[in-house]
Amino acid sequence: MFSLAYKPETDIEIDGKIYPVDDSFDNVIRLIDMLNDVMVEPAYKVIIGLQMFLGDLDGDELLERDFNELNKVFNQLIELFIGKGKEEIKYDIAGNELPQMKDPEERNYSLKHDAEFIYASFMQAYGIDLIEEQGKLSWTKFQALLSGLPSNTKFSQVVSIRTWKKPSKNEKEHTRMAKLKEIYRLPEEEEGE
Repeated sequence: MFSLAYKPETDIEIDGKIYPVDDSFDNVIRLIDMLNDVMVEPAYKVIIGLQMFLGDLDGDELLERDFNELNKVFNQLIELFIGKGKEEIKYDIAGNELPQMKDPEERNYSLKHDAEFIYASFMQAYGIDLIEEQGKLSWTKFQALLSGLPSNTKFSQVVSIRTWKKPSKNEKEHTRMAKLKEIYRLPEEEEGE
């Protein structure tokens, strides 16, 4: 959760050892992609996710640990560093059906499909080159900047088009907006997206 009163968390303690957490926006986006990948076994999502967050954890060492404890730590990392409002990632060792991470804002935008619009909008509004900020800009800061993009940026305009509702009687405006909505419609959710 974003706070101006407290410095963001940057590490986590596991079994008495402090680990730095990689909460850079690009790492979190890759993590979300991995969580949505149906080709990755649910139990491995926890292991891979922990390695993505914590970097220097040995995969073989993780496989020897109690899975429920690993899952608990992973969910704690999701809550602390990605934020509330996300579905809790519940995995069991048997690989039962589990919820997937969803893109924010109920599919008004996609971090994957709208990447060009987001990149251009950050450059336009803030002068921030997101490619140069990979590994640096935290997920929390990225989300705050994304939600504050001005209405004259391409990303905000596309989201506005997608969320547009038909006004009472202006048929010409309705036709124009319907065409724009079709142009900027997000692709249907695909397996592994």
